[in-house]
Amino acid sequence: MEFHRFYLLLILSLICAQSRAETTGSVFFIDSSSNQFFRKASDDVVKPDLILDTEAGAAVSVLLGFAPPSTLSEASSSKLNQILIPNPFNRPRAVFMLEVRGVDDSELLAKDNAISGNILSSKIAFGSEKTEIQLPAEDEVSVVSLDEPFTDLTDKEISVFASWMGGAYIYNTEETLNGDLIIPLANGANVKLHMSKKADREFIVSILSLVRNLRSAMELHEDLSHVKSNPAELLIGSFDGIKILREQGTEGSAQYGMELLLATLSKLYNELQDAYKALHMNPL
Repeated sequence: MEFHRFYLLLILSLICAQSRAETTGSVFFIDSSSNQFFRKASDDVVKPDLILDTEAGAAVSVLLGFAPPSTLSEASSSKLNQILIPNPFNRPRAVFMLEVRGVDDSELLAKDNAISGNILSSKIAFGSEKTEIQLPAEDEVSVVSLDEPFTDLTDKEISVFASWMGGAYIYNTEETLNGDLIIPLANGANVKLHMSKKADREFIVSILSLVRNLRSAMELHEDLSHVKSNPAELLIGSFDGIKILREQGTEGSAQYGMELLLATLSKLYNELQDAYKALHMNPL
């Protein structure tokens, strides 16, 4: 029997500008709760103040267990050594990478939540082209898009989400998708979103789409655990809900939206860690 262990870690990019091209943002490398793959801030190694998006892409390739691009410069390779633990035989082989657009306060990640424990952060510069992550053949890596839209949302599903988050969804059964979503935050405040408002509605759809897509990825991971080829797994997507609230919502709604996104990611991160930390056995 061959034993395979997966660890999941999160790479979160926060982008302020309206367009991704030619902008800078913040990138957060959030380590596995049960193993260390990134250098700690306290390690005696100088951390890069700025990385390029191509360098972040190369880091993902390495974390999945593959070689970085042959075109990577010596300076970029040096940055990877400043970010990653130098152990090629211990890689998580599973990465959750999410790009969050429209964020102008990356300090929100310093708040008390499940994903704020083991974080290495840096500024990131994006080029004019979409970042490509160099990956091998399809049978060696499973790439799961988290951008599948939630096109058949129902009041019941919103209500289930509200209960999962410790809140409530108040709606009239005679008027579909027109209720009020109320979610309590750790600081004692409540996020109140109204399905009758376009920006709030689009934000709710985007956050429930993320939840559904990540849970589908967990189901796929369980299926892949029985596959002999044992592919690495990349869960990748973007989130525009904060950008929508900032552009179309009321004053302060983007901040509350970010709070709700982080609270949701905290709960999902716990579920993902549980799903990926199990030991899988595949027959030779």
